[in-house]
Amino acid sequence: MGIAVQLILMKNSRTIYIILLNWNGWEDTVQCLESLFRSDYTNYRVIVCDNDSSDGSTDKIKSWADGNLKTEKTIHPSLLHTIEPGIQKPLAFVEYEKTEAEQGGNPEEKETRLVLIHNGSNSGFSAGNNPGIRYALKKNADLIWLLNNDTVVNPGTMSEMVNEIEIDSATGVVGSVIYFASDPIEMQTYGGGRISVLTGRDRFVFGQGKLDYITGTSFFVRREVFEKVGLLDESFFFYWEDVDLSRRVLKAGWKLSVAQNAKVFHKFSASVGSQSLKSDLYKIRSLTRYHRKHYKIWWVVPVTVHLSAMVLNRLVRRQFDRMWPILREWLKSL
Repeated sequence: MGIAVQLILMKNSRTIYIILLNWNGWEDTVQCLESLFRSDYTNYRVIVCDNDSSDGSTDKIKSWADGNLKTEKTIHPSLLHTIEPGIQKPLAFVEYEKTEAEQGGNPEEKETRLVLIHNGSNSGFSAGNNPGIRYALKKNADLIWLLNNDTVVNPGTMSEMVNEIEIDSATGVVGSVIYFASDPIEMQTYGGGRISVLTGRDRFVFGQGKLDYITGTSFFVRREVFEKVGLLDESFFFYWEDVDLSRRVLKAGWKLSVAQNAKVFHKFSASVGSQSLKSDLYKIRSLTRYHRKHYKIWWVVPVTVHLSAMVLNRLVRRQFDRMWPILREWLKSL
């Protein structure tokens, strides 16, 4: 039987759980949900894990699901087709506290397309997504899609990712082609990137070729991968958790791939700001954690080179107020 025929027969046969992590970003999350619920692949559920938002996010998302709220957040005109007209509502949902969700929720629950999990604290990206992953595994998900909440997707994106992961049984993780939502013809990355062992620098790639990691913006995973290598490492609060998981996936013998026709449009760094001091400090901690975990004694070289370049960059930009916090964080890692 040819691959094309097999894929047609498999259409919608695999159960997908999509996990969105929300923290004070309900408008982005609602737009992402609007786009996901237009997917031409139909066998899926969406889990929204909320990291103890202070902006009333969960109430807003529930109000949206009931049909009583529409986001006013703007989006590039060429992407309006991903969110308009609004999907039919009310949309049934269930909600759980973190502990109950991790145990699989109510065994008698009426299955709905939308699940809300209250994490109870802002414990970072890894710890925020893991309750959703555990719930999905308990519910016998075949595939789990970690997707940034500040994205929108085309209707065919999910199908493209299913097709890509089914082509080769050795493929453990599939990425998407990520574009900037502010300029939807400009690519942010072709699925992921490469890591320099010498400088510790991670670089996005923009075409087919070897990948060291799939970006966590869109991370599509077989359940067997999580069962074999474990979940996201919760010692990474923000940044590098996707690189760490990808490395563990590769070491376990799985392949990384990219679905070239699966487009994801990313609003980019909506949570901490791509150039903020907070972002710098998170990057230093996670960079150090990753290299110490995987490179043993050698970790000092790439971390020192990378952080030296960061300090020089901030000096050139005359961001003198960042110098001491960055140096202090650097010293902590030694």
